[in-house]
Amino acid sequence: MLFAIVSFLGVTSTLAAVLDPINYYQYTQYQAPISWEDITAKGLKQALDSCQQSFQWQRWNCPSQDFVQRNSKPELSSPNREDVYVSAISMAAIVHTLTKDCANGIIAGCGCTDNALNVPCAHEPAKALEQYEKHFGSGSEATGHNRRVVGALLEKSLEQECRCKQPGPVHGKCQEEECVAVLKPFEIIAQDLLQMYDDAIQLDSGSSNLKIMWQNIPLDSLVFMQDSPNYCEPNASGLWKGTRGRQCSKDGSGSLEERLSCQQLCRVCGYRVRSQHVRSERRCNCKLVWGFRLQCDVCVQLEKQYSCY
Repeated sequence: MLFAIVSFLGVTSTLAAVLDPINYYQYTQYQAPISWEDITAKGLKQALDSCQQSFQWQRWNCPSQDFVQRNSKPELSSPNREDVYVSAISMAAIVHTLTKDCANGIIAGCGCTDNALNVPCAHEPAKALEQYEKHFGSGSEATGHNRRVVGALLEKSLEQECRCKQPGPVHGKCQEEECVAVLKPFEIIAQDLLQMYDDAIQLDSGSSNLKIMWQNIPLDSLVFMQDSPNYCEPNASGLWKGTRGRQCSKDGSGSLEERLSCQQLCRVCGYRVRSQHVRSERRCNCKLVWGFRLQCDVCVQLEKQYSCY
């Protein structure tokens, strides 16, 4: 049956480009109830990939085991900056995934508010946030504030996406457009969260903090309570390995973090920078022999690499 639907979609793709796009809500019998296990797995995978890419050249480089450990902790009363970031990027990815899956008609019982047959279906992060809070809770104190910050960011991260509802008489011109609000790509939201991580506010974790009126803290600022560990040194539990042996870069065309990585990862942590040439082999000068067999040369390449020792 699924093969038949895929075939049908392929046949009608040309027509759909002129008329309405394929409406997945027409196939409601194939919608599944929300599975938090699936949504969370997809969201956390996306969050981890984004985290490791963002922190590639920093002393804390978002190790997988540490990322998982921070997400599995119960609500912390005194989180550090990295605890807050991991929670924020994870929540954002889960809600972003849920919002898109609802709008695409993958999940039953969510999606277009007014009409389940709307084409296209607008993204509704506010509804996904409600579902998230029902499942994970709204949190309290620092956790609650940071979740509200992430929610506010997602609700502000909508942009208009338009399609041509009625083509005009002139080829390439549109007579009538239809626009709906959709979430920005997750990479853009992740960049906003990375900036919030850099600008996060540290609060005193003493008893006077109990008098803080959390609603008075701006909803564009993440907060954390305690200093981060010394990531130059390895963690006793093996959650991070320190910077000794880490590779750094002197690539002048890279990001600022990459260009400064040897200074930040090695020298600031008390290590020296070691350079070495690494030999690698790759296939090159490939050509077809007798029209069907691929024949390649082996090219040797020497690449200069830097590391902390």
